[in-house]
Formats: sequence, structure tokens, C-alpha cells
Amino acid sequence: MHSPLINSSFLDGFPQLVIDRGGDPYQLAKQVGFDSEIFEGKNTLIRFDRHVQLLDLAANTLDCPTLGLELAGYQNHSIFGPLASLALKNATVGESIEQMSKHSHIQVQGVEIRVTTSADMAQIQLHNNFPGISDSIRYQDHSLTIIYQLLQFVRNGHFTLRSVFFRHSGADDNGAYSRTFNCPVAFNQPFIGLSFEARHLDAPIAQEAKELPVILREHLETRHRDNLVDQVSRVISQLLVTEDCSIDTVAHAMGYSSRTLQRKLLNEDTNFQSLLNNVRCDQARDYLSNPYYRLTDIAAILGYSELSAFSRSFKRWFGISPQQWRKQVS
Repeated sequence: MHSPLINSSFLDGFPQLVIDRGGDPYQLAKQVGFDSEIFEGKNTLIRFDRHVQLLDLAANTLDCPTLGLELAGYQNHSIFGPLASLALKNATVGESIEQMSKHSHIQVQGVEIRVTTSADMAQIQLHNNFPGISDSIRYQDHSLTIIYQLLQFVRNGHFTLRSVFFRHSGADDNGAYSRTFNCPVAFNQPFIGLSFEARHLDAPIAQEAKELPVILREHLETRHRDNLVDQVSRVISQLLVTEDCSIDTVAHAMGYSSRTLQRKLLNEDTNFQSLLNNVRCDQARDYLSNPYYRLTDIAAILGYSELSAFSRSFKRWFGISPQQWRKQVS
């Protein structure tokens, strides 16, 4: 795979931001190779490099160098999808950060989250080895801002930073950074990250944050107009890559018990396994239609540990192998 992937949920709010600044989000998307469906809430994995190109293009076109900071202001915790719910199953902030690091590939690939401690201080560093992505001002700004916002959420606003570090050289209005993070900000650093007192790692998750699955469910209900099948299908699509896409995991991410979710699905004349197969089937066709994705990558994205297991499932669905299907549609 030439570029890592990122969930299109990280573009939530982008169209409105661009429109508010007098631009055309669809025209910008077209210029970097995305079609208009990118903003329709399907929340699929898209090319990370094009995602960053879109943010940079918008920043330059709209003369908005701090677009990465502003975009985070148009978003909420739903952009992390089930990843946030999984992280908040833990007792402390440190354990939640560890879970976010372990499962971050659910939403974004190619980014390593490292936590280091020294004496009474701790740091969260983000590492990305793809120059076209890691060098982007918008990537750096947006990434650190949404992580800071999530940390504020899990502590109900009681998470304070000591300093923030960026690799880029800043903007004309560096005050925007201080106002965003409420602490000193350093530019031209060898890494990007957040520094804070280590005591925060042992702090308990705020009770308000424990309600995130309910918040996610309400967000899904709003976006999918109370269509439970679409809501569950979306969560499944985001959890497939973890290889732990069970009804228990999906139910918890949505704020239900497994039994309650099973009952609700039966009322819709379906069941969890059927939805899981349908999501895998639909996504398999989408990814195979794009020659950019290798078969091994598609198998991993769909939650299969082996290409052979994916091939068997695909043949059961369509009667031919993934290779044959790709040749027919190419």
C-alpha cells in the first residue's frame, strides 16, 4: 500500500467550514481526486495523503493557514467513532490513551502514538513516517487539537497542558495556537506532541465521558434518521479492521447490552451476523473496484487475519474469487 488510510469521519465539519469561509468543498475535493460522496457520512477508509492534500489545498485557497485548528472546532468526539468508546472502557486516562494507541488503526493508519514519562511530566508524541503527510501544517495542527479536545472530554474539562510541540514553523497569527491549547507552544521542534503533568495519567475517567457510547448512539440516530440497521452497519464498518468486531464490542460502542442489541435487530427482521456479512460484502466490492488496494490490504481492512479466509468468504458471496471479480470490473 503506497499510502496509509484514514477514516473519512475526520472530514466531518469540513464542508461547513469551507462554505462559511466562502469556498466550495466539493470543487476542492474534486481537485485532489475525491468525489462528492466523501462528505456523505459513509465513513470509509480513504487515502491519507489525499486527505492531507485536501486540507492544505483548502487552507491555501481560503487563505486560512490555521485551518487545521479551525476544523477541530467544527467536530466532536464522534469523529473517533467506536475507537473512543473502546478507550473509555478503562478506568484511568493513562489506560485510555494506551487503548487509543493500540487500536488507532481502526480510524487512521500510519500514525504511532507514543507516551513517555519523566519525573513528574508526561508526553504524547505522534510519529508518522510519510513525509507528504507528516510535513503538513494542517495534519500537525488538526491531529494535536483533536487529541487535546478528547483529553479535555475524558476529564470533563480538567485536563491542562504544560506545552505543545510542532515541527512546522508556525503561522502569522501564532496567538491562535496559544488560545487553542491554553499553554506555551513551541515550533520548529523535532516531533509533534503534547506535554502535561504525569498525574493526569492516573486520573479517573470523568463520569460524563462514560456516557460517550450514548452520545455516539445519538449521533448515529441523527445521522441515520433512527435507522438502526444503518447505525449498526456503520459501527461494524469501523470495527472490522480490529479483528474484534463481535456483537459484544459493537453493542458496547453504541451504549447497549448485547442482549438489547440482539432484540432490537430481531425487531428489524435481521441479526448481527447478517449485517456483518452485508458490510463486508459491500466494502469488498468497493475496495476491489479500486486497483489501488492490494488483496492483502482489503482482507486486513475487512477484519480477516488471512487472505485465504477473505477469498473463501468472497467466493461464497459471489461465486468467483476476488481476483476474478476484479478482472471482470476493470
